[in-house]
Amino acid sequence: MENSSYCPNCYSPVVKDADTCPNCKIEFYFCSNCNSLVLESDTICKKCNSDLEDEHEEHSDKLYNRRPKYEYKPLDILTNILIILLYTVILLSVINIYSDIKDISYLNNNYESGGVLYYDESSVEYFLISISQLLYIIIFFVFLIIYFIWIRQAYRNLHSLQLKPTEYSSGWTIGAYFVPFLNLVRPYTMMKEIWYGSQPIADATTSYNSARYYGLSSSGFLKLWWVIVLFDQFITSRSLRFGRKAESYQQILVSHWMDVVSGITGILVGIILLYLVQTVNE
Repeated sequence: MENSSYCPNCYSPVVKDADTCPNCKIEFYFCSNCNSLVLESDTICKKCNSDLEDEHEEHSDKLYNRRPKYEYKPLDILTNILIILLYTVILLSVINIYSDIKDISYLNNNYESGGVLYYDESSVEYFLISISQLLYIIIFFVFLIIYFIWIRQAYRNLHSLQLKPTEYSSGWTIGAYFVPFLNLVRPYTMMKEIWYGSQPIADATTSYNSARYYGLSSSGFLKLWWVIVLFDQFITSRSLRFGRKAESYQQILVSHWMDVVSGITGILVGIILLYLVQTVNE
């Protein structure tokens, strides 16, 4: 009975009579022979080697009527567009960090400048940096729009990938980002549901597939992504607020350092998100 107390997919503890894992949300049922938990995809019980084909069909028939009717839509095109936008945002972020570091260097070397920066408005460098900052704003908002479309469709696709409804409606994939306090948790839980619900079925026939599957079963990567997202949102909001009020040399210097940190965390979020969207699409 040891296996019956742990999810056969992610090995999280489950209550005695549960039919859904509280961690990865996958459906399972009990083997009629040894009462161990088995997955919907299992044809043989891993504990007693009983044939589960008839039980699986019976269990699937019970779940089929509860399955919402949503059309599966591939994410290939959206994913490719999102990847291009992410690479562009990361590149422009690097340029903005370079600009802030030059500002910091100038301020440190010209303490008595009173915050007057080195740029000559007629210089090519000033023009290129100004254009990159404008492009960053435009492309970032385009990225947000495509990202919201992508994550909503990825969440809706879960209805076709698993024999159970999703925990929330697909509209919350967008709305959760704009509701105070809820936006600290709900986007993470929904991305976690996408991460688990779209992963491939375990394939232990090769060590590579087995290792990949169990690697995707970990939520540690998602937790790292969300912690960096929250820190990035915090430091960016503080940077914008502090930058508007900065007047003295020290205040302007601190403002630029906050911009640098914000840019670095933004790049980290972008890199992790690249991996997330590509892996979910695969």
